[in-house]
Amino acid sequence: MRSFVCAVMLLASAVAEAQSIRPEALRGYMRFLASDLLEGRGTATRGHQVAAEYVASQFEALGLKPGASNSYFQTIPFVRTSVDATQSTLRIGETPFRDEVDFIAHGEALRDVGDADAPVVFAGYGVTAPERNYDDYKGIDAHGKIVAFLTGGPSSFPSEERAHYGSSLTKMNNAADHGAIGMMIVRTPYTERMSAWPRSVRQSRLGSMYWIESDGTTPHATRPEINAQMTLNRSAAEALFGGAAAMNETIAAVEKGEPRSRDLSQRAAMHIVTAHTRVESPNVVAILEGSDPTLRNEYVVYSAHLDHLGISDPVDGDAINNGALDNASGVAAILEIARAFTEAPKKPKRSLIFLATTGEEKGLRGADYFANNPTVSLQSIVADINVDEILMQAKTRDVVLIGAEHSTLADAAIGVARRTNIFISPDPYPDEAVFVRSDQYPFVKRGVPAVFVLAGYHAVDPTVDAQKLQMFWIQNLYHTPKDDMRQPIDFAEGAMVADFAWRLGDAVANATARPRWKKGDFFGNTFGR
Repeated sequence: MRSFVCAVMLLASAVAEAQSIRPEALRGYMRFLASDLLEGRGTATRGHQVAAEYVASQFEALGLKPGASNSYFQTIPFVRTSVDATQSTLRIGETPFRDEVDFIAHGEALRDVGDADAPVVFAGYGVTAPERNYDDYKGIDAHGKIVAFLTGGPSSFPSEERAHYGSSLTKMNNAADHGAIGMMIVRTPYTERMSAWPRSVRQSRLGSMYWIESDGTTPHATRPEINAQMTLNRSAAEALFGGAAAMNETIAAVEKGEPRSRDLSQRAAMHIVTAHTRVESPNVVAILEGSDPTLRNEYVVYSAHLDHLGISDPVDGDAINNGALDNASGVAAILEIARAFTEAPKKPKRSLIFLATTGEEKGLRGADYFANNPTVSLQSIVADINVDEILMQAKTRDVVLIGAEHSTLADAAIGVARRTNIFISPDPYPDEAVFVRSDQYPFVKRGVPAVFVLAGYHAVDPTVDAQKLQMFWIQNLYHTPKDDMRQPIDFAEGAMVADFAWRLGDAVANATARPRWKKGDFFGNTFGR
């Protein structure tokens, strides 16, 4: 019995004996990746390509093998869309509205000119969930019409199911399935607080991207039935509902779970002019081969997006969105995790894929491309551990694991927490829907159990309110040029989060059984294989 216990302890401590994640290394990687020289690492820009070459060189120096055939680069063909705001128009009834003031036109991937001139129906959150006996389209006919709906999803849903149904792609598919020809997105008060209109306009000017299917022409994740999409500012939304009082009452009722889907007795005309450009941008993929003759043919993926917003309209004179925390921090983390694995006394049994994605800020495009075009067999990928936007405002005693509870990854995480005296906290911002807003989600949709590792919010120093600091960052620095290396950053916090992700991946890579979806889990039932 004693020898068995000793063997287990030796196996469990293989990672613990290796050199831990180094805060100074995170700082060094981030200093380069968030440098002005890389101009914000926008997808398909020179700055992003330089960043990709840098990450690939780091993987090569660590002895990792190229993960895309004989290359570290999985090059993705994209179509980039750019809206002509001077030519795009909206009319509700007889009243014209102004692009970027009253509405934001979404670039059309499938057409140069998108028109939807039709009656408008309101469909609550735009959600249909048969398993919860919920349908915002009940009692209305959206065929041939423009459908308007709120951002977010029903508060009665578990947060990550709400995130799934609240995602823009799920809502677009649902609208198209119900026969709609256009979409109007109405911002809730929560969305207005968390994403100020000027920031939304600034980001919309950067355009969208869609990866191209294998036929060489079809943009992925599009529906030709939807001719035009717009997000409305409060001025246009109030006109749509017939005044501020009617709109506020409708939103308040829907947020309380009271159905308000109805014909709005309004007709709207949306006209969107879009320019299209073909571009390419790479994911960076590297592999550390496992040590077990059989299990080395299975893979644990570590993902982190390398891209950011690039150059935008200036904020306080600065136009470069450096993306220090979002997401030079995550890329620095997986570089350090890769180093830690290569220096561990024993290599993991399963192989590891280190994936630095492109196009995350364009809608998880790089991760989605990889999940649909994996460089290894999809069936051989057992899990994805995603690291994105490590909030390093203060040293905390906890981590947040988005999505872990849906699979046995939760069990592995609990084991790591016990060994490290780090506790696991629930998602403090469920309305942010981060489960569908980072690169783990495309893996989930392909049936792969996944977890998104985030910093916690219980500060080691009891005088520090870490959650307040995080919320300030989300509301004021997120997706702005102020997310650079001049902001206060606690690299020890980043090292703690990366260390947890490292140990979690080690546990999964060395486990006898691969992770599996929990019985009856929504995502396992919906996407599991």
